[in-house]
Amino acid sequence: MLHSFLSLIQSLGPWGTVFVLLVAFGAGILRGYTGFGFALAAVPALTLIVDPADMVPVVTLITLVGGLQLVIQVWRQADWPSVWLLLAGAAVGLPFGVAMLRYLPADLMRAFIGLTVLVAVLLLWRGAVFNSMPSKAMRLALGTLSGLLNGSTSMGGPPVIIFFLASPGGAAVGRASLLVYFFLLSWITLGAAAVGGLVTVHVVLLTILLLPAMSLGNWVGAHLFTKSTAHTYRRVALIVLASVAAVALVRAVAGLFG
Repeated sequence: MLHSFLSLIQSLGPWGTVFVLLVAFGAGILRGYTGFGFALAAVPALTLIVDPADMVPVVTLITLVGGLQLVIQVWRQADWPSVWLLLAGAAVGLPFGVAMLRYLPADLMRAFIGLTVLVAVLLLWRGAVFNSMPSKAMRLALGTLSGLLNGSTSMGGPPVIIFFLASPGGAAVGRASLLVYFFLLSWITLGAAAVGGLVTVHVVLLTILLLPAMSLGNWVGAHLFTKSTAHTYRRVALIVLASVAAVALVRAVAGLFG
């Protein structure tokens, strides 16, 4: 195992190793602060050096192991009724999303998601929130939409993020709920990756390499959150979400007209 680990570092090279550790650290800060965004920040950068096929299982394993420290801390703060309804809906929508890949161009769907998210961010930035918690049926439907988008475009996060940013529970509850939701969703993703034979020794070794940097970033981000106001948290989360939507739009346009 030690020989394989050293071989991994040698294959990355000194500068490559420093690069992937800095990416894991920076993405960890984002996740520790907002409750989401590790994969959104880490995957595009890491795929410059690491095989893209390894990224899903690596990010999933890091989220499960490295994210556990934060999940334990916020476990009691999460809006559990909403988390379970959203997860149930996501589990239902995921296989249909995968099936949609056969009939709808992924780039067309990314463009739709990007535009929708940008409109939602604009409304939230102007102060739009739920006056009361939406019905169980609506939360279940939102989870199903998240599953559909996750299965068809790998962008299932924005609907859930928007929901918790607009919910009346406040910043602490929303952040805790997002941390718990994505932690539990990672178990579903890991199961699918394991069945598909994607969890290899190389993936485990890469996870071990990145975990300390991600965990340290988590700690820094969580510390920054305790020092910030709910207003600041909301603004940072919306900026991150708008950036994701913009990247999705650029990617979709490049795919459709490139």
